[in-house]
Amino acid sequence: MTASSLFKGNVALSYKRQDFQDFNNKVHFNILIDQASLATNDIRYFYNEIGKNQTFNLKAHVTGTLNDLTARQMKLIDSKNSQIVGNVNFRNLFGNSNQPFYMKGDFNKVASNYNDLITLLPNVLGTKLPSSLKKLGQFNIRGKAEITTKSIVTDFYMTTALGNIQSDLSMTNIDHIDDANYEGNIILEEFNIGSFTGEKGLGKVTLNIDVDGKGFKQKNINTAFSGDIYKIRYNDYTYTKVIVDGKFKNPIFVGKVFINDPNLFMDFKGLINLSKKDIAYNFQTTIDYANLNQLNFVKKDSIAIFKGKADINILGNNLDDLKGDVHFEHTSYQNSKNNYYFEEFSLHSTFDSENVRTIAIESEDIMRGKVVGKFKIGLLKKMLENSAGSLYANYSRNPIPKGQYLKFDFSIDNKIVEVFYPEIDIGKNTKLRGAIDSSTDDFKFNFTSPEIKAYGNTFDNIKVDIDNKNPLFNTYVSLDTIKTKFYKARDFSLINITTKDTLFLRTEFKGGDTGEDAYSLNFYHTINAQKQNVVGIQKSELLFNNFLWSLNQVDNDKNKIVFDKKFQNFAIEDIVLSHENQKVQLNGTLLGSKNKDLRLDFTEVQLDEILPELSRFKIDGALNGVAQLKQIDAVYQPTSSLKIQNLVVNDVALGNMNLNIQGDQSFQKFYINSSIENENMESFVADGSLDIIDDRTELDLNLNFDRFNLGILSSLGDQ
Repeated sequence: MTASSLFKGNVALSYKRQDFQDFNNKVHFNILIDQASLATNDIRYFYNEIGKNQTFNLKAHVTGTLNDLTARQMKLIDSKNSQIVGNVNFRNLFGNSNQPFYMKGDFNKVASNYNDLITLLPNVLGTKLPSSLKKLGQFNIRGKAEITTKSIVTDFYMTTALGNIQSDLSMTNIDHIDDANYEGNIILEEFNIGSFTGEKGLGKVTLNIDVDGKGFKQKNINTAFSGDIYKIRYNDYTYTKVIVDGKFKNPIFVGKVFINDPNLFMDFKGLINLSKKDIAYNFQTTIDYANLNQLNFVKKDSIAIFKGKADINILGNNLDDLKGDVHFEHTSYQNSKNNYYFEEFSLHSTFDSENVRTIAIESEDIMRGKVVGKFKIGLLKKMLENSAGSLYANYSRNPIPKGQYLKFDFSIDNKIVEVFYPEIDIGKNTKLRGAIDSSTDDFKFNFTSPEIKAYGNTFDNIKVDIDNKNPLFNTYVSLDTIKTKFYKARDFSLINITTKDTLFLRTEFKGGDTGEDAYSLNFYHTINAQKQNVVGIQKSELLFNNFLWSLNQVDNDKNKIVFDKKFQNFAIEDIVLSHENQKVQLNGTLLGSKNKDLRLDFTEVQLDEILPELSRFKIDGALNGVAQLKQIDAVYQPTSSLKIQNLVVNDVALGNMNLNIQGDQSFQKFYINSSIENENMESFVADGSLDIIDDRTELDLNLNFDRFNLGILSSLGDQ
């Protein structure tokens, strides 16, 4: 008993007198420890291989010599509640250089964590634990272990904070444990491999794998493995029924993978280099079925089925110097709209002796063409911005390395567009070509297509020409017809030119079912001294319903929209549509997506001159008033106060109509108060609310009629 330790039990020594000459190997102990509280600092006086400043409680029956000591029914609990319960034999704890350490244990329980265990165990054991075990957190082990200074043989079951591990493994070269050799079988149950390896896309895995290799850290792993992966979580999807047979030598995987998951049937054979510095893929794969929606690779299509064969052979350091070949064949893709089949698709990336890159695409079903030049893919957007911005003195240029340029020329097939954008169809012989040069900020672009159908709209015979250095015009756009659900336009043309730091645009087209409407619109774009975009309207004319309207009739410097480079904040300044004494005026601001203040004013607007022709109703009257929308964060304040003087419907004079609407803060419920006065009496009153719930409109209105002329509904009975 000492100041820090307490021992209760029986101790018996068996020896001959001459045995004291070799005390460690010949004097036999028989120790029955009923209760002991031991401080490692006291033990270190005799055996300094154990950690400092630790205390533990111990029960055991210890027999043998100091260099061949067996503890049966041992129960050790330290001050941090680490536990070791079982039978263990230690050899050569006090051995000389010719007596290597040996331990064999059969443990019912080892409960601890990495940091606590290495301080509790003798140094000869603590230094043999792989540092990667730190990530396991608190663990609990039962099983067998046989340890020497050079090797470890284990057969154990472990529960950890990351999941369960079962191992029948032998390891050698444990002097350098993080680079040790190992061979055997590993079973993981719901083990979070992503947390253990630091790969964010990975999740839990359940597997049974035979391994033969070396290394416990990612940088020095060199391991052959084969077996079954029953479940593995990746990209928020759990894959099942995966068979692997390969070798991983960081950062290269070589081998075979067979997947028979309900949403992915795939065979893989080849090499993948996962290095962040050296990208290399050389493999062949056959994908019999891949549901990309269920696998979380495609979200915009509820149906996204991919099938095909691929042969990939590419290498490089990043996307900018990647070279090689990609070849697909017998490929199909099914989305909600159709099933698309592609016979072949090849992509080739090469560099010549002057480092000029050519990316060529070859496919009769998808796209044909190439890009040639010296360029960094990540800078293409900034190069295009510089080309457009070079027209303005106030433009702040993106820094681009010198010598960046490219030329491109492509023919596009409709099928590939439909795959990614099912709502869009493009006609055959759609072509685009052009060039970008960062040194001169030149940008040339030409696009032609016989037809494009998009989101229910049709555009016929489209031609787009852009040349930002052309002295006559920078952009010319023409279309034969534009058809929408609400309006038709034909003979559309747009041309622009830059003068004195301002881009001027003029567009002309005809509209309406018979083409009797005519539009001549003039706009401009510039960048002001505050580096903001300014889009303004110059005096423009609109012939609509045989009435000539004007935008910015006085041709002032108002009638404009000012917005920032990020397209987040907008200021709308006095946009005025007018005809004789009639006027519609729009003002307001939009600050981000959660703050709005918009106001639309109507002055003496004759409804028959501005409303489109309706087959059943003819409406006339003078509209005055204001409609306003305010939003501050999630709080809306929509209001309108409108009056229609001398309202006439289907040649029936109804009187003067008042319409007041006020919305609630959620922008889903609207309170309506409306009345029609005719000869000093209210012939019609509507008072109540309108709710928009789950895309349904629900009305709760009290309607009062007094001598209301129902003749306005006579057209509904026409045949």
